[in-house]
Amino acid sequence: MTSLNTREPVRYSRKWVPLLAFAALALAACSGDRGEPGSQGSGGPVGPPGAPPGGGVPVTSAKVIKASIVSATVPEDGKPVVEVRLVNESDRPLAGLPAANISFVLARLEPVVNGKPSTWHAVTRRTETAGSVSKNQGTTEAATKGQWVESSLKNGVYTYTFAQSLKGISDIPYDASLVHRVGLEIRTSTGALTTENIPANNAVFTWAPASGIPLAQSGREIVDNDTCNACHDNLAVHGNGRFDLQYCVMCHESYSFDAQSGNSLDLKVMIHKIHSGATLPSVVNDPDDPNDNGTYGIYGYGNEFANFSDLHYPQDKRNCQTCHQESDADTPQASNWRITVAREPCGACHDNVNFDTGENHGGVAATDDQCVSCHGPNSNVQEGKLRPQVAHLIPEQEAAKNFKFEVVKVEAIKTDGSAGATTCAATAKVCKILPGEFAKVTIKVSNPNTGTAWKLTDAPFTNVIPPPPGSTRSTTARVRVRVAYTTQNYTSPESGQNPGQPILIDYLAAPAPTLNADGSYTKAATVAIPNGLIGGSGVVFLEGRVIPEYEGELVEAGPTSSDPAYFAITDSAPVPRRSIVDVKKCDDCHKVLQAHGDNRNDQTGLCAVCHNPELAELPSGATVGEPFDFKVMVHAIHAGKLLGDLDFTGFAERYPGKINNCEGCHVAGSYYPVDPTKVFATSVQPGASTSTPSDDAAWTPNAAVCGSCHTESISKLHMEQNGGSYGATKNADGTSIEAPLETCGTCHGEGGIADVKVEHGVGEFNYN
Repeated sequence: MTSLNTREPVRYSRKWVPLLAFAALALAACSGDRGEPGSQGSGGPVGPPGAPPGGGVPVTSAKVIKASIVSATVPEDGKPVVEVRLVNESDRPLAGLPAANISFVLARLEPVVNGKPSTWHAVTRRTETAGSVSKNQGTTEAATKGQWVESSLKNGVYTYTFAQSLKGISDIPYDASLVHRVGLEIRTSTGALTTENIPANNAVFTWAPASGIPLAQSGREIVDNDTCNACHDNLAVHGNGRFDLQYCVMCHESYSFDAQSGNSLDLKVMIHKIHSGATLPSVVNDPDDPNDNGTYGIYGYGNEFANFSDLHYPQDKRNCQTCHQESDADTPQASNWRITVAREPCGACHDNVNFDTGENHGGVAATDDQCVSCHGPNSNVQEGKLRPQVAHLIPEQEAAKNFKFEVVKVEAIKTDGSAGATTCAATAKVCKILPGEFAKVTIKVSNPNTGTAWKLTDAPFTNVIPPPPGSTRSTTARVRVRVAYTTQNYTSPESGQNPGQPILIDYLAAPAPTLNADGSYTKAATVAIPNGLIGGSGVVFLEGRVIPEYEGELVEAGPTSSDPAYFAITDSAPVPRRSIVDVKKCDDCHKVLQAHGDNRNDQTGLCAVCHNPELAELPSGATVGEPFDFKVMVHAIHAGKLLGDLDFTGFAERYPGKINNCEGCHVAGSYYPVDPTKVFATSVQPGASTSTPSDDAAWTPNAAVCGSCHTESISKLHMEQNGGSYGATKNADGTSIEAPLETCGTCHGEGGIADVKVEHGVGEFNYN
C-alpha cells in the first residue's frame, strides 16, 4: 500500500559500457612490448562523493528515498523508540539525513464503541485556536524535538526516540493491548539540507505494544492508495509530503477539527464532503436558486481557505465502490461502507440530517448503535431498501444493464437498392462499401441478462419523460447509427450533416426499419460514401438512450454504445483507427463516460467520429471560432484553458489528475507527435461554406494538440519556428497545405532529445 511520490524519472548510468570496451583494449595491449613511460597526464574531473564507512552513500545523492520503519518499542517512560532504514533507488543505504528533514506521527486505533466506528486517535497533536474557539488537531512531531540518531556504521539505519510519551495523557490513557501506528515523512527541500526535494514515501509501522509484533493489517484498512491514484495519478497534499492513506488517517481522525470553520478533519467525513462538493445539501440550500447556496471548505496552511463548494465529482457520488473496493486484498475493511453504518460517515454526504432531532431523517432520531436496525446489512425495513448498497443504487445505471447495443452487419447497396458491387458473404459482419454506394446497417438491441431481443416498439423506446419545470423539452428514446469515414482522419465529407459529421441513420424515425426474424433491424443510409477520400476505411457505431421504467419511475438510461464496426471502402481489408485513448482509463474518474444526454456512452472512438478535425463553429455574433476537435477540446478541458470562445478555465484546478501524466488517458506511446502528412490540421475558424474545409482557418495537428495546454506565447513561438501554424489553410480534402511541415517528432518523438514521455515525467506515476 506504500506509494512512492516519485517526481522525476529515474535515469541509470551507462558509463560502464565504454569502460568495459576500454578495459578489453587495455588487456589486448598487454601482449605487446613495453614502451617508455609517458608524461604525467592532467587531473580528471572531480568524481561523485564517495561512500561513507559502512557502505552508505550520501542522502543528497539519492534520486528516491525509500524509507521503512523496521521496529518500534515502548520503554518505561512511554516514549516510543523506532528504528528507521533509508535506502536509495538502488537499495544502497543512505547516510546523513538530518533530524530537521524528517517528522513522525504517533497514533492509536480506538475500537468500536456503542456503534461509533473505530478511529485513529493521534497522540502527536496540537491545539488550533481561532478567536475564542480552540480545537484539537493531529499533527507531526519534528525529529528535532526528540532524539534522532544515525548509526555509527553509516549503514542507513537510524533510531528516533519520541519527545511525546504515550503515558500520562489524560484523555488517551495508555493501553498496550490496542493497535498503535507510527509513521514518517521526509522533506529534503527545507530544513538542514540544501537540495531539491527528493521523493520519499510515507513509511508506517503498525503494532500492539503489548506483544511488540508488527501487524500487516490494523483492522481499519478501508481505501487503498492505488484506488485514489487511479483518478488522482499521484495524490499528494500538504506540500507534496503526504500521500499515503495509512499515514493520512493518523491525523485525519474523529478527534481533529478545523477551528476556523468548525468542520471535522476526520478523513471519513472530510473526503466524503469534498467529493460531494457542490451537491452537498448544506451547499445547495435551494436547488432552484443558484444564489441561495452555502459553503463547505477547510482552512489549511497559512489560514488559506480551500473552498470545495463548487467541486463537481466526475461521477455519481452514489458509486461507493469506486473507492471502497471489496475485492482488494489490501483493504479487508472496504465493506465498512455497507456494514458499519453510523452517523459520522453517513452524515458527511447527508449533511442536512439532524440525527439528534430526526430532521430530514423521517423524523426519526438515532444514535450510532441504532443505525444498524434500519440500515444494517441484515435490515428488512422497507424490504431492505434502506441498506446502503440498495439505497445507493443509481436507477439510470441499473436500468441500462438490461440493454445491449450491437451492430450485427454492415453491407453495401446501390442507388436502386440492389446489393453493392463487392460480394458480401451471408456470414460476414462487415462488407466493403465502395464510393457511390450506401451503407445498409443491421442492428440489434437485446437484454444481455436474458438474451431476448427488444422490439423498437416496446415501451422503453416509446416512453416520454415530460419536460422539467421551466422547460418545454421532453426526453425521448434514441437509437441511431453513425457512419463515419475515413479512419485515417474522420471528416465524413458530403455526409449531408453539419461540417465533418458522420452519416446518420435513425431507427426510430420514418421510414421504419425492417424487422428481421431474429429481432434485429435493418435500415439503409440516404447519403452515399463519396469519392476522393484520404484513407480507405470507415466505421459504424450504434448509439442512443432508452426510457425504461425503474422502481415505478421513468428514467433516462444510456446503454454502452456498440463496439466499432470497421468496413473497407478502397482498402483491401478494413483498417481500424489508430488506438489513442483507453476508455477504461476515462472511467477511473468518470465511472461511465456519457455525453449528449446519455446518447453516447463509454466509447471514446464514437466521440472522435463527430469531434474530428473539421468540426468548428462560429457562434452567432462571434468573431473567434470554436474548435471541437477531440484532441484539442479534451486536452483544453482537462488543462483548464481558454480556446477561442470556449472557456475551460473552470476546470483548471478541479481536474483531479496530473495534466502531465499522458498515460492517465492515453494508451502507451500514443501521445508522441503525429505525422503531419497523415493527420489533418484542426479547423478553428469555419469558412462561409459548410461543404468544404478549404476556406477554414486551422491549426496544424501537433500545434493543435500541444497548444491546447501550452498556450503561452513563447510555446506558440517555439511551435511556429518548427513548422507549426496557427493560421493554416486546408485543401478541399481536409489536408493542410502548409509548408514546411511540422518537425516536432525530431526532438519530441520517442528517444528524442526532448522525448515527450521524459519531459512530462510520465514514468514517475505508479498506477498507469
